[in-house]
Amino acid sequence: MKRNKMNRKIKISDFQLLCMIFMFELGAPIPIEIYKRAKQDTWISLILGLVIGCLLLYVIIKLNSFFPEIPFTKYIQHILGKYIGKVLALIYIVYFIYYAALVLRNCEDILVVTLYSSSSLISIGILMMLLMMYALYKGFETFARANEFMFFVSLFFILLFIGLEMISNIINFNNLRPVLENGWEPVLKATPLLVSNPFGEIFIFTMILPNLTNQKKAIKVGISSLLLYGVIVTILSILNISILGVSEIERTIYPFLTSVSYINIADIIQKLDTFLVILTVYNFFIKITVYFYCAVSGSAELFGVKRSSDLIYPIAIIVLICSLWLAPNYIEQRIKTSEIVPFLLQLPLQIVIPVILLIIVLIRRKLRGKKLVSKSV
Repeated sequence: MKRNKMNRKIKISDFQLLCMIFMFELGAPIPIEIYKRAKQDTWISLILGLVIGCLLLYVIIKLNSFFPEIPFTKYIQHILGKYIGKVLALIYIVYFIYYAALVLRNCEDILVVTLYSSSSLISIGILMMLLMMYALYKGFETFARANEFMFFVSLFFILLFIGLEMISNIINFNNLRPVLENGWEPVLKATPLLVSNPFGEIFIFTMILPNLTNQKKAIKVGISSLLLYGVIVTILSILNISILGVSEIERTIYPFLTSVSYINIADIIQKLDTFLVILTVYNFFIKITVYFYCAVSGSAELFGVKRSSDLIYPIAIIVLICSLWLAPNYIEQRIKTSEIVPFLLQLPLQIVIPVILLIIVLIRRKLRGKKLVSKSV
């Protein structure tokens, strides 16, 4: 009988984790609402969001250090008790499914808008879900190894696009002025959105950290990956504003895609936005697969399913259906994800609850230490 790959102990290296975090974060385009709120100071909001993201990463790695062998949906039951813990674990599994569906919908939208205008959302969604189901059946370790290669490919193309933009004579740094024209208020108003998306999404790795071969390197690897992503996305935002200007960015759907389409070197190197779309779709694939894996593994643990692969089909169908039902169109979906989801779903689940859990664990350990000391005396 064939052994189920998803049931055995999965092991990923520190470099594989670095690549996965970077590619996962790269699969979340900076929301247009950030540019609308912070204007030409978006890059400042990104730096603030990065700092808070690093602090959140420290929180989740600290939590993981107390329960290094089990994922978040399991150790939350140890912290809060069987019943409350199971209810909250179920909420998080629904959250994983919702976000897998949300990113899948973004992927469907970008492909329909750019390359496949005659295709339907459902046909693209089915093809993407088949790819992700195949990835999980091949095993998460195989997925992590493939991601190592694509990390270098993505990094190469991003740096190539940045270099081509710089030599294409399309950059106008005057678009970045005046800095802090309206003070810090717009920047601070934009930062919570960035904290929830993309930096707050680093929370998902509470489900993957137990698989790391060297737990001691978790903080070093995580911070390094997040800093690399933060530096690149800040540079991209500066270039987007410099090339397009704030007024044009506010009218676009994907600013980086639009700015890359402006590249024209001697009428030979041009129309590179197609390559960027392909790269973006692969980044979406990474992000959806990570959420999908966490939903499947978390559900198997919560409901006591012996073979987690049995849940791949039903959860895949749920993700696909939800991606189509999220919103009737892109505009309404964008309003929900920028005005409702961050405050109702992301900030509480990604930041507030993990911080509270860490405080509870630290208090309990301190009280136990005092009891041990009093008994010895």
